[in-house]
Amino acid sequence: MVRQPLAVDVRSSRRLEERLGLRFPGVVAFLDRLLWRLPPDSRLRQAVLRRLLKQGHEALNRGDFEVAFARYDPQVELVSDSRFVGLGFDGVYHGRTERIRFQERWVAEWGDFRFAPEEFIDFGDGRLFVHGRIVGSGRSSGAGFDSDWAALLTVSGARVVREQFFFDRADALEAAGLRE
Repeated sequence: MVRQPLAVDVRSSRRLEERLGLRFPGVVAFLDRLLWRLPPDSRLRQAVLRRLLKQGHEALNRGDFEVAFARYDPQVELVSDSRFVGLGFDGVYHGRTERIRFQERWVAEWGDFRFAPEEFIDFGDGRLFVHGRIVGSGRSSGAGFDSDWAALLTVSGARVVREQFFFDRADALEAAGLRE
């Protein structure tokens, strides 16, 4: 298990490497498979994972879902926090298209917000744990919010096949088999 700090730029735009990755997904898939073969404590693996997670969260923050979910499997499963179900969201979403639809709906209902990841953990078994804060303001109320957030990603074949989303870091750690 390897822990790494993680931070994103407040403002970002699509980078050349992201444009090339969308244009040549086969090359990206090949390189990603090589990355996941490296040992978890490899400095190269950790540096590349940190960069990929940074770019993915920056893409989410700017609403560039094509880039944000490019490394997700077409049949990805999203398990949303139970608090979302109480707000009318589904508990589970299947497929990349549904994952993007979930994010679009969230943006439409919650308005101005951004992910501020703080750290990620590479378990070395195909799971990544990312946690941080979500900050912003509501679309209709304008009320500010600042909340815990965490995600447990499961990777197989160099693609995210499962994402569990949490608003409570302790719940997320428990789902990952860890304690605070």
